Amino acid sequence: NYTVPSLASALRDREDVLQLCATLLADQKIDELSDILRPFEEKYVERRRQKEMDLDLSKGFDSSTLEVLRKGLNRMPRRVVHAHQRRAGVVLPLCNVDGVPCVLFEKRSAQLRAHADEVCLPGGMVSTSFDRSIVATCLREMHEEIGGLEERNITTLGVLRCNWGEVHHLVGVAVTPVVCYIGEIGHLDLRPNSDEVAECFTVPLSMFLDRERWVRRPDFAPIFTGGPHVVWGLTGYILNRFVKDVLARYRVQCPPEPSKWLP
Repeated sequence: NYTVPSLASALRDREDVLQLCATLLADQKIDELSDILRPFEEKYVERRRQKEMDLDLSKGFDSSTLEVLRKGLNRMPRRVVHAHQRRAGVVLPLCNVDGVPCVLFEKRSAQLRAHADEVCLPGGMVSTSFDRSIVATCLREMHEEIGGLEERNITTLGVLRCNWGEVHHLVGVAVTPVVCYIGEIGHLDLRPNSDEVAECFTVPLSMFLDRERWVRRPDFAPIFTGGPHVVWGLTGYILNRFVKDVLARYRVQCPPEPSKWLP
């Protein structure tokens, strides 16, 4: 697991603190020892833990909340899987729309042979000729499908580590979701590639946290019914994993849902 080095570093830091405390105690420097140990009192530890559990999105995504999400994604356990010949990547595009934290979706063109008219996330198959990484695949596909995004504002937060077996069962391809922040898009004129995308739309993040807007059945991917279009299949699965595996760790504070998104 890639978190082992950080755990080892934390243990070394703790050992250094304990050695310093032992030295101060031996020298009878009680006041200095007290200053070092006071932050470890239960009441202070509890305050820090409570603060770490808050994710304040009341004014939209910002650098501090994005860092919280990045750390949350990096803490997800790696999954040992078999290699797959058919691989793809999709972007889970987080964004602000006039200061409201949202997720951007596509509705596929009715002219496509596969999955026509369905809601999806930007993405596609890995190109071994052009893509150096799965992140490169996701960003390339997103720019091909949606014009008008400001590349300088796009930040990759990390990989949403899903069960590839479950994903393969849904679509027959090993799909890796990459979570990105694409900036404030309320002022942008997004231009969907009409050959692939019929429209783009956003849904406030707060709606995904409302259990009443989800339909769950055994052996089926969760279905989200709270937006302008039903989100199901692989997209519903990825969205649900993000809510359960990342957002559910925190007390998320979102702004009230603007009337333009309400049914």
